[in-house]
Order: sequence, then structure tokens, then C-alpha cells
Amino acid sequence: MKEKLLNTPISFPNTLPEGYYYLEDEPAYDSNIHLELELPKKSFSLSDLGYTKDEIEKCPTSFGVSGIARLLSDEGVRVLMQTAQSLRKFSSSGGERIQYLLRGCVYRSRFLRDLCLCPKVSEFLSEIYGIPVAPHSVPLHLGHFNFAPDDLSRAVDKWHTDTIGLDYVMMVSDPNKQIGGQFQYFLGTKKEAQEIKDSNQSMPEDRIISPHFPGPGYIIVLQGNMVVHRGAKLKEPYDRVTMVNAYVPLGLDSSDPSRFSDVKTVDPHQLLFPEWARHKAWLSRGKLNRLIEELPFTDDKDLIISELKNAISDVETAISDLSESGSGEQNFYGDLEQ
Repeated sequence: MKEKLLNTPISFPNTLPEGYYYLEDEPAYDSNIHLELELPKKSFSLSDLGYTKDEIEKCPTSFGVSGIARLLSDEGVRVLMQTAQSLRKFSSSGGERIQYLLRGCVYRSRFLRDLCLCPKVSEFLSEIYGIPVAPHSVPLHLGHFNFAPDDLSRAVDKWHTDTIGLDYVMMVSDPNKQIGGQFQYFLGTKKEAQEIKDSNQSMPEDRIISPHFPGPGYIIVLQGNMVVHRGAKLKEPYDRVTMVNAYVPLGLDSSDPSRFSDVKTVDPHQLLFPEWARHKAWLSRGKLNRLIEELPFTDDKDLIISELKNAISDVETAISDLSESGSGEQNFYGDLEQ
């Protein structure tokens, strides 16, 4: 069936999880005060990174990674850093890949929640991606902070692809004041990165891109599950803070790239499990709605069965994921340097 309908964005939960409370005396988010949107001047496509036509067709967009864009005004940066520092006490270990991360922030800060859900930002990101997008239907993926490690021998974040498809990385701290710790991405594919890891080689320096962020409040936009990237090692101690916000495509044809096993290792299960169920149910609801609207009159039982199976496949995936008793497993490439 042809794609004619877009999925309707999922609503944010109307209750807070047990034990979560919003910060008091926060400034109210105001897009007219806190945003300063500037589009990137260039972008790389997935084809530019080396992906094949068949690989790209499975993705919601051919977009790969953008140049630097601006998202926040100076006042927006000030409030966001204040929010990050207020919430830092809730940070936890991200395991072997990253030392300190902070998730579930949209249940602790109204400012952050409203920034991450802002329709103006979603429209801005839709223009960059070239497809309609909405804030991610798993709130744990909204307003995720990463903090610098204590140990300078550790990368801020090792080479990896994201557990979700579409996101941006924002510099919350001033990148001009840090020595090392650059955000970097690989001008290549996931398969190539895996081959480099398997052969115990270093990432080729001439294919590592280190974009220059003019200051805090600037972002780089990714199809994060397809772009191999990292936060490099800091050379001197610095309070480096970045924020990641994730999005979902509203088109109904691409498969969901979100990885459950990775986040199962770091997220509170009382939040993750129902969020994962809602996310997958939302995806299936969109496909069921399309089936209801578009299924033609036909005696082709195989076609009908195929459409029904496709529509409920996300729910079946969620049931399978939630039935697994294991603790999960993080998937990343490591340091990839000698």
C-alpha cells in the first residue's frame, strides 16, 4: 500500500513516575526568548558516508549528518546549563561506554520538557532531516545529558551508533574552553567501523571529522543509528556537558531502529518498560490506522495477512523484548585507537 497517512505524534505522559518531581522556581520556557534557530550550511547524506542504495532505502531519510546549526539563544544556554547542574545529582554510570549520564530529565524539569517537546524545534529539525519528525515517543530519550569523566584516560563517550534513529547533540558547556573532548564522527559506515574493531586497528585519522562548535547552544544533527561518532578524550579536566534530544519520523514505511537491549542496562525499568510498550504500541497504531484507511477490496488473503502482520510487528517486538529475562547488553565499538 502507498504511504498516504502520517502517524500522529504521541502525547507526553500526563503523570510523573513515582519518585520524580519537577524543579522548583525554574524559568518558564519561552521559544521567543530561549531559541535562536540557524540552519546548518551543509550536510552529508548517508550516500556520502558510503551506505548503499539498499541500506538507505531501509531508513526514513537519506540524511546523514549536518554541519553545525544553532538552537539556543544566550539566555537559553544559561538556563539549560543551570538546569543541567541542578539535575546532575541524579546522574548515573553509563557502564563501560560512558562514565556519567543523566536520563529521565523531562520528568524533573519543566523547562527541559518544554524545550524538548517544542513544536518550533520539531519543525526546524524536520527541515534539516527533510521529513516530518516529532519528539521521540520514549521520553527517556528526551533531554539526555552526558557529563565528562573523572578519569582523563577515558573517552568522554566511546565510538558508537545511537540506540535511536534521529537526534541532535548540543554543546551545553562552552567547547572553546575545553582542551580535547571534541565531538567527532567517522566518515564511513557502521560495517567499516565494525571491521576496524574486529581487525584491532585504529580509526583512520583522515576519516575522522571534528566539527567546530562556535559556542554553547549549537548542535549537530544526526541519523544517529547510522553515523559512528564519539566524544574524544579530554586532555585537561573540564566540566564538559552535552545534551542529546531524539526524534521519530512520522512516516510509516521505515522500520524502527531503536535498540532496547542497550538502554535496558542503564534506564530504570519502571520507566523504560512502560515507555517501550507505549512507543511500540504507537508505531503499530499508526500502521493499523493506515491499513484501515487504505486496504483495498481484494481476495488476496496473502496480501491482507502480510499487512496485518506488518501492522502488529512492533507490538510483537515489544512483547519479545519485555519477555527477555537478561540484563541487556551495550553495543559500541570502543576506543578504536592504539
